[in-house]
Amino acid sequence: MKPTYDGFEAKKNSGFATLPPAGAYVAEIMGVRTEKAYDNIHDQLVLMLDIVEGEYAGRYMEIFNDQKSRFGDSVKFKGVFKMVTPIEGDEAWRKSQFEGNLWCVEQSNPGYHWDWDENKLKGKKVGISVRESSYNGNDGKRHDTTEIGRFETVQDVRDGKVKLMKPRAPKDNGNSEESDNGYTNVKVEVPF
Repeated sequence: MKPTYDGFEAKKNSGFATLPPAGAYVAEIMGVRTEKAYDNIHDQLVLMLDIVEGEYAGRYMEIFNDQKSRFGDSVKFKGVFKMVTPIEGDEAWRKSQFEGNLWCVEQSNPGYHWDWDENKLKGKKVGISVRESSYNGNDGKRHDTTEIGRFETVQDVRDGKVKLMKPRAPKDNGNSEESDNGYTNVKVEVPF
């Protein structure tokens, strides 16, 4: 059998980058945009993040670039976190979740205060809590992964004070990667 392409060279496969395991990491907000939330009523902030400290620094971009080189433009950037913006009349938990996440950004960036200008979030550091997650795939099988579940302060991450989140089980209603709280891995343009 002859090679079917020029430049063949037998060499060890370097393997593929994997998602960071469940845990707490220091990340940077690399980009932000607003869009309609899954309910078409609320707006949401869509934040693109990557880990910037430790063993997994740069991992989300590494995975994206690796997958894009193999699969083209259909790949999803995995370091995405969505925050639904509360509106008048929302439940207290929705407001608390939004306020708590932004408090973590403020605490992690001395001198920064949220002023409803989402563009100022770019370049800010924040702690992220990554949890185990499962979803039912289009192939009818359960798939295990990890996802960003919430924000933490950078100091709590560095001090090892972050309590790990419970894993997220797949929805009962079918093939969805979207979690009940609206956070999901989505196809995004990089950078945005």
